[in-house]
Formats: sequence, structure tokens, C-alpha cells
Amino acid sequence: MKRFAAVSAVLLAAGPAAAAPSLLATYTLHCSGCHGAQGAGVPEKGIPNLADAGLYAGTQAGRSYLAQVPGVSQSRLDDETAAHMLNYVLKRFSAANLPADFRPYTAAEMAVLRAHKASDAVRRRQAILAQMSASGQEAGEGRGRQP
Repeated sequence: MKRFAAVSAVLLAAGPAAAAPSLLATYTLHCSGCHGAQGAGVPEKGIPNLADAGLYAGTQAGRSYLAQVPGVSQSRLDDETAAHMLNYVLKRFSAANLPADFRPYTAAEMAVLRAHKASDAVRRRQAILAQMSASGQEAGEGRGRQP
């Protein structure tokens, strides 16, 4: 009983930050079931490879799309945690595809974007890819498929 009291006292003294799960744990709980531990997804089943997600962060339509896919917009994460999670995913899995001027998502931006749910994620993704292609963005191996 003394050990339990000591551990409880340490956790309480550390505050809420100690109780919050790490971004890796949050990713594991909320995203890896579909996208896998390495973010590879299952593209042939419509589950995108997260290595391509950074390509979308360079346009407003793409930024909106990333925040509005069902796994983000319909999750039970609060807007601040969702913003941190999306920034984590982009930097962990798609750093090579992020635009040089990438600005991280904020809680305020997520609140606005998540209010609108993506009704047809596949069709929206294809439309954004077509716009990117029309503007001259190249899609190489592992790029532009299905973020």
C-alpha cells in the first residue's frame, strides 16, 4: 500500500503532462490499426501510405483534407492533441515530402477544419492529386499515391 501511495504522489506531483500519453502511444492507439507501425498503410485496400502525406501539406486543399479524413476529423482526440498528432505523423513518416515552408497545424486550425467531415476521402484525394499534377508537382515512387 505504501508503494501505491508513493507512485500516486509522484504522478500527482508531476501534473497532467505526466498522465498524457506520448505521441507514439497516441499514434499507436489511434492510427496504427490501419496505417501500421511504420505508416505504410494498405494502399490496395484504400488505406494510404503516410509517406505521401507531406505532399498535401503544401496546399490549402491538401491541409484541409489531412485534417478532415475520417481518422482525424472523427477521432475523439481534442483539437490540440489532433494537431500535435498530425504534425507528428507528417514529420515522422513524410518529412522528405513536406514543403520547405511547412507550418505546423494548430489547435485553432484543427477546430475549424475538423468541423467539416470528408464525405468521400478517396475522391477528394484524387482531385487534390490531379490539381497538384496540373500545377507541375511530380509524383515519384512512394509519392502522390494515397495520403
